[in-house]
Amino acid sequence: MKRLDTTYDDWFISLEREGRIPPEGTEEYDALVVQEVERCMLGVYIDDVYIHGWYYWHANHWWIRIDIEDENGVEIREELHPEIRDNEWERMVHLINCSEKPRKGYIEVGGRQGGKSEMEASYLGWNSVLFKHTQNIIIGGNDGDLNLLKDKVDFGLRKLWKGIAIPRLDKSWKMSQIRLGYKTPDGENEVWSYIMIRNARDGINTETGAGTTAKSLIMDEIGKYLFGATYQAVEPAFKGKFGWRGVPMMVGTGGAFDNGADAENFFFNPASHNFLGIPRKDGVEGKTGLFLSGLYRQDCKTEITIGHYLMQEHNIEVKPDSDLFKIKMWVSDKELALQTIEAEREALKNNPDRTLYLKKVMYYPLTVDECFLSSQENMFDVQSAKRQKEKLILAKKTGTAVDLFLDEGTVKHKFSDKLPISNFPLKPSDSKDAPVIIYEFPIENPPYGLYVAGVDPYRQGKSEYSSSLGSVYIYKRMHSLMGEKYQDMFVASYTARPDRKSVWEEQARYLIKYYNARALVENDEISFIDYMVSKNDSHYLEKQPQWLREVVPNTTVNRDFGIHRSAEKIRTHLHNLMKEYLEEQIVIEKDEDDKILNEVLGVNRILDPVLLEEIIQYHDDLNTDRLVAAELAIAQAVKMDPIMGAIGEKKDPRLESLGKRHNKQKRTFVNVGGGFSKKRKKLFK
Repeated sequence: MKRLDTTYDDWFISLEREGRIPPEGTEEYDALVVQEVERCMLGVYIDDVYIHGWYYWHANHWWIRIDIEDENGVEIREELHPEIRDNEWERMVHLINCSEKPRKGYIEVGGRQGGKSEMEASYLGWNSVLFKHTQNIIIGGNDGDLNLLKDKVDFGLRKLWKGIAIPRLDKSWKMSQIRLGYKTPDGENEVWSYIMIRNARDGINTETGAGTTAKSLIMDEIGKYLFGATYQAVEPAFKGKFGWRGVPMMVGTGGAFDNGADAENFFFNPASHNFLGIPRKDGVEGKTGLFLSGLYRQDCKTEITIGHYLMQEHNIEVKPDSDLFKIKMWVSDKELALQTIEAEREALKNNPDRTLYLKKVMYYPLTVDECFLSSQENMFDVQSAKRQKEKLILAKKTGTAVDLFLDEGTVKHKFSDKLPISNFPLKPSDSKDAPVIIYEFPIENPPYGLYVAGVDPYRQGKSEYSSSLGSVYIYKRMHSLMGEKYQDMFVASYTARPDRKSVWEEQARYLIKYYNARALVENDEISFIDYMVSKNDSHYLEKQPQWLREVVPNTTVNRDFGIHRSAEKIRTHLHNLMKEYLEEQIVIEKDEDDKILNEVLGVNRILDPVLLEEIIQYHDDLNTDRLVAAELAIAQAVKMDPIMGAIGEKKDPRLESLGKRHNKQKRTFVNVGGGFSKKRKKLFK
């Protein structure tokens, strides 16, 4: 590759600052255009130090809005070229390594005030302006984040120097894209490149990037949605004759990892996804993507030169007379930043609102693990859960109370006089010897895979005052069995703590056998697993799932059956699955003009009012046995969907009836149930 040696005095920002740009229309001006295009594409050298073409573009041609102080000390927003900072230099070094053939992907996580969105907009602008006949794509999980990037891209493109800019053919983001190019003499559009914005809709719209031919791909705020399936759909379009056309870029921000399982998987296992990994700096073995900690925050920087920075931070020998000592750089004062972060944390440590402290930790993380924390308290939609509980109470839908028994090797039921537990939390006077509750009895000889179970046992022994209960939930998966309509719903539950644990274990085992259910058991307490093995029923138990290592890549727990919940990331993952299930749109009610009048959410499929009460009251320190079992059942269903597929695709008439209202206005019902199922099929591939 051609080598371009430069001095700082002939950088474009120096020419611009000193008024040395030649007049337009002159040979000197045309030569400068050619020179700047070449430098932005190939990069430059200053005294044998290579500066990537993107970084030269970023420092010399891109524009952003920056906080400055005016002559009166008042903070104002000014339109300027980006300041030269260590943040972007670290990103540039990582990008250079990613760009070496065969190219690898770029993934970065870090704290707030790091300028990640400015970098993303600049990188997208660089690719779309410098490289002809390209499609350049940003994928995000929601409109808010994407609109922020649109604004930064719009601003940067509008402010470009005329000599290097490519005109916009589209003034607005029609169809979520703009085209750069020229008008031919006969008025036709000659498209130079495309910039496309694609919304993955929190990971539901997995095909949003498919069908494109991407030169650059940016996936924004990857901790906010499960992006893995979306990336897998667009990755083939990123490949060309010579491998990847460019370097795909993924970026996440501390405090925004509520749906960070995919982000964590890619970040801690970069090589398995063809992303560049670098050795961890926290003493832990292995490689990760690029992590810029809270020490790189904007308000704790000091001004030195690139020359001093390279010598101090990278141990690079720089000649004393090098031009690198002329270029000012804002560098993190890591000692000051650490003191600031520790003081901020200390001030919030004893605050009764724990989330404030957690957010401070996540916004300015000192370790990678802190970056992936979540501050969620009650992540569920409390109001919709309350409404559904009220409906069940008014309709007096309580299910059928039964006791299960074995008759000549077959599990049968008899109606029970026991009362189900109706209070949460449990009151001291409540009987804990509760029955099994059936919302829909199993079909005759249920096929394998139709039903799954989630099991949350309790520890051995009698404890008169313990509020911990053993809980089992049976979940009916998708199907198309003749005459069977109900699907993707809980059809039975058993939550109790009888005086003898063997009674609970027996009823739990019978319930699983009754539905021929594949059971995912919480294995922090293994006595129920041992009980099932001793009864020669271990074939009903799900082995420790492989996807557990996708959620917690570095787990050392290795057990034969079930799943442990000791890691916060596993608990968060399970909560997110339940949240998706509860918030799925299953029916949309429209009028004649196609206007949405009402929508029915997944929470309406839950027929257990006490489970709903656990959802309503949920917080981290609350003992929610029913919620744990229900989440495990959903996780097992999610895992089985891509393996076994839908046992059925029939519409459920109950779901449509949930939204009906009796009035004269004509309404239509659109059954959109299965969106949760379509999304989750991708989670464990």
